[in-house]
Amino acid sequence: MKIIDDNLMNGLAEEAKKSPRLRKNYNFHQSLQDKCHRFLNALELGTFIPVHHHPDKDETFVILKGKVRVTTYNDEGEIAESCVISQESGRYGVDIPKNVWHGLECLEPSVLLECKAGPFVEHEVDGILETKPTKDIYFAGGCFWGTEHYFKQIEGVAITEVGFANGHTENPTYKEVYTDQTGFAETVFVRFYPDVVSLEFLLQMFFKAIDPTSLNKQGHDEGTRYRTGVYYTDPADLPVIEKVFAEEQKNYEQPLAVEKLPLQNFYTAEEYHQDYLDKNPDGYCHLPLSLFEFARQAKAARTPNLFV
Repeated sequence: MKIIDDNLMNGLAEEAKKSPRLRKNYNFHQSLQDKCHRFLNALELGTFIPVHHHPDKDETFVILKGKVRVTTYNDEGEIAESCVISQESGRYGVDIPKNVWHGLECLEPSVLLECKAGPFVEHEVDGILETKPTKDIYFAGGCFWGTEHYFKQIEGVAITEVGFANGHTENPTYKEVYTDQTGFAETVFVRFYPDVVSLEFLLQMFFKAIDPTSLNKQGHDEGTRYRTGVYYTDPADLPVIEKVFAEEQKNYEQPLAVEKLPLQNFYTAEEYHQDYLDKNPDGYCHLPLSLFEFARQAKAARTPNLFV
């Protein structure tokens, strides 16, 4: 993470003044002139910042560029609320309850400003800033609500996001994908730390969460949007993918019905689909609850004997 230099800071301030919403709520000129009361950093993709809000603070995060997920946790460490802020979504900030833990996850390179009733405040971080190397992979495993929740339980998974992959239209909505006329598959984007969990392990876990011989159907969900697949962005990952596919094929007489393709395109689904089972613990899921517990155990152990 780097502090933005004065020239870039001034440029961002001018950009911010062009936004009616930001201009209305925050005094950028005065704030940016006082470097002791501003937080303006360039956060790299994959950055995670754990923060604790003290009782005397009432802060809002504002983003100028990029996309960041803000997650609030309860006293038990469980997710209480999660949302994405970005200029693209039109949501620039989020009110955080006082005296709680929350985390900021950068879904793409971002510029954040932390504000308090106008002027920027100094950023208090109770934790370690993580900027570990990450890798990306995309899994289509039927309904993306359950598939996302499943992968979130695995240690080493940094970020998940649900969306639609490898279709033939632009910016599809969920309702459009539901018609099975767009060619898209419900897909989960997974960013992970390769020094914590391997791609091979994630692929093995993926096969534990699907019926790999079922074409366009997982659980009670049926349609081409529910087809299964592994979509990669790094050609160097293909040998690992092919290895796991070959090992899995040995368990079945019929051929696997799982796609193994480069990622052609991916569009993020609407916000209410993101972290759906965290927001709706009793919501629909085609996966059994026992599978989430299995993933949590795998998170703790990450050993091959889990698959015996």
